[in-house]
Amino acid sequence: MSRKKKSKKKAQFSPSLTPEQENKIISLLATYKEADPKSIVEEISSPLLATAFLAKLPVEDNLSQLLVAISKKFPQKEVRKALRKLLFKLKTKGFDVPVLREGDKSEPVIKPVMQESPRAMLGSYDAAGTRGVMVAIPRFPKGFDVAMGVISERQGIFEFFYGAYSKKGLKEVENTLLQSDDMIMVETSLAHAATALEKAYASSEEATREGPRAYVEFRPTLLAKTDLLEASPIYDLIPESEIDTQGLTRETLDKLFGHPLMELFIINHEKLKELVDEISKLDDSPIYLTDEQKLERRRELEQKWLEENMTPQERQAVQYRLEEMAYILWRKEEQDLARIAVAAAKLMDDDQGMVLDYLFERTLSLVLGEERQGEEENEKEPDSLIIKP
Repeated sequence: MSRKKKSKKKAQFSPSLTPEQENKIISLLATYKEADPKSIVEEISSPLLATAFLAKLPVEDNLSQLLVAISKKFPQKEVRKALRKLLFKLKTKGFDVPVLREGDKSEPVIKPVMQESPRAMLGSYDAAGTRGVMVAIPRFPKGFDVAMGVISERQGIFEFFYGAYSKKGLKEVENTLLQSDDMIMVETSLAHAATALEKAYASSEEATREGPRAYVEFRPTLLAKTDLLEASPIYDLIPESEIDTQGLTRETLDKLFGHPLMELFIINHEKLKELVDEISKLDDSPIYLTDEQKLERRRELEQKWLEENMTPQERQAVQYRLEEMAYILWRKEEQDLARIAVAAAKLMDDDQGMVLDYLFERTLSLVLGEERQGEEENEKEPDSLIIKP
C-alpha cells in the first residue's frame, strides 16, 4: 500500500478582504496619484489592508514617498514582504527605489544595488561635418546598453549600432575612443549626446538606411532615460554675460581656427560645389578677362551665393557647430579658445557679420587650395577635404 507523500510546504493562509476593505482598496488605487502619500497611509487601517494595497499597486515610477510612508507605519512581517516584492519589480523596470529602514535600525530592508550612472561621449567635426557619438545606459542588474555611431545634424545618421556590454567592456571602449588619433572624443552628459543624436535623426531623409533604422530601435531606451537640452551645454560653463563679442578680431579668429581641432571647420553646404565650379571656370573663360575683371566677377559670384544660400537657418547651423566645438575645446582644457568660439557663435546671427565673412573666405581658400592673406607660403595645404554635394 503506497504511502501518501506529505507536502513539504504547509498551505499558507491568505485571509480574504471584506467587501468594505475591497471598496477601500479600489478607492485608494483611484486617488493615490493625486493625494498626499501621508493622507493615503492614514486611510490604511491595518497591515492586511496595507499588504493588499501594495499587491495591487501598478509598477511605475514616483512611488518612493508612498512606500516610505507605508514602511514607517507598518513594520509587520507581511507588509515588509509585500514591500520587498514591489521594490524588486521597480528595480527590474529601472525605476527609482527608496531605501526602507526598520524602525531605528540602520540596515535597509533591501540593500540597494549600486546603480551605475549613464555615460556619453561626443566627438569633434571632420571636414564633412560628421562626428562620433557614444552613449551607455545601465542595465539591470548589471552591464550597459552601449550605442555608437557617426552622425551629422545636417546629413543624418550615417552609422549606428548598439549592444550589451559589461562594465569592463565599456571601460575598454571608452579608453579606445579617448586614445584614438582618428577622432577626438570627450566625455559629456547623456542629455547632450541624446540631443545631438535627435538633431541628426531629424535630418535623416533616408529612413531606410541601416544607421537610422538601428537608431529607431535604440531610441525609446535612450529617450526614457533623459530629457533633451534646449541650449548648448557650453553656456553652463561660460555664462552669456561673460561672452566678449567686442574683443573678437581676425587675429583671434586666426588663433581659433589655427588649432588642430578647428583646422577643418568650414561652411558645409550642398551648393558650395556649384560656386567652386563657377570660380574655377573664370580662368578657362573663352572671353579674355583681366585679373581685375576676374576678381570683380568672383566677388559678384560670391556675394550672390551668400545672399541666396546663407539663410538664417544656415547661419544657425554654423552657430550650433561653433557652440559644440566650444564645448569640445573647453573639455580639452582649451578654455581661452572655447571663449573665442562661443563669441564667434554669437556673432553668426549677423546677416553680413565678420565671422560669416571670415568663415566663407576661409572655406573657399581651403577648397580651392589658395593661400589666405597672412599665411606662410610653406604652410601645408589640406589634401583630404571632402565636399559632399
